[in-house]
Amino acid sequence: MQSVNIGVIGTGGISGAHFKAYSQLPDAKIVAVADILPDRAKAAAERWGVEKWFTDFNDLLSLPDLHAVVVCTYNQAHRDPVVAALESGKHVFVEKPLAATLQDAVDMVRAAKKSGLILQTGFWPRFSHELRTAREIVRSGALGDIYYAQAIGGGRRRIPGGSFLKKDKAGSGTIADIGCYDLDQFLFVTDHPTPTHVSAIASDKLAKSAPNVLGDWNHNPKEVEVEDFGAAFVRFEQGFVLNFVSYWAAHAESLGPSLILGTKGGLLFSPLILYRDEFGAMTDVTFQHIPEVNCFLEQARAFVNAVKAGGPSPVDPEGVLLVNVIIDGIYRSAKEGREVEVSIPKV
Repeated sequence: MQSVNIGVIGTGGISGAHFKAYSQLPDAKIVAVADILPDRAKAAAERWGVEKWFTDFNDLLSLPDLHAVVVCTYNQAHRDPVVAALESGKHVFVEKPLAATLQDAVDMVRAAKKSGLILQTGFWPRFSHELRTAREIVRSGALGDIYYAQAIGGGRRRIPGGSFLKKDKAGSGTIADIGCYDLDQFLFVTDHPTPTHVSAIASDKLAKSAPNVLGDWNHNPKEVEVEDFGAAFVRFEQGFVLNFVSYWAAHAESLGPSLILGTKGGLLFSPLILYRDEFGAMTDVTFQHIPEVNCFLEQARAFVNAVKAGGPSPVDPEGVLLVNVIIDGIYRSAKEGREVEVSIPKV
């Protein structure tokens, strides 16, 4: 295969970054787009010089010369085009999170396993040198036995609008929107440990009260149907725990760093610092001059190369499934007000 022909399903906001990335790869070509809004599909096709556009993704999938698709729909609309594409013999790249629900995620991973085709999720931080360096540090044993970690991400005022706030579109709020990145990064660096229990809370209080309390925000509080804050204590079979926090908004500049603690050392993220006791003294190793890369471009390149090689997926779908397992546990725990058990579905 000299060149990979790609179709884009969903031409909303995030699709622009994918169009730009694939346009920079000489061995990839976007040959068609699909969107339920005809004006948006047509506009995307015209802007990026794509010959064909559709309003039904099944029409796109029927193209005889199509090798792969990039799915950029809203979260609740990931499952159907992904499963249909895999069943029609097309490799799939799908934006994060893999799905809004655990069952949808399971359906997608099962379809990929049954088809033997690529299912890659858009966790672009995996392609950063910092994260890959962190993974090598953990694998080297420099931290010893891990017993505690934090995965924390968010901002003081970053509540989005539109479909991000709607249950029928996004499925959930900050926990799946940006929290999925933090969960995947931790799981990736620690080689995908097995979660067993989750105790969590979820809140929408700031998003629903912001204009009355804090003045002019960039969203309508009456449109909020999902959480703006989530926190969880996650236990793993391997004996350590994860303190996870994801927030679109909070009355704080920071809720803490992401880090991993072990018996021999600790690892801080962004900047990457290794803390150890050596030669009778405390030592800090700050990793400098880590090469910067365009992670969005590199994940596209990895997908194209994997399609040309016939696999495997650069982002293992069964590893990604663990993100959905934990997120599902978070929402169940928050709803029930107690710790819940989680298990990994068979695929």
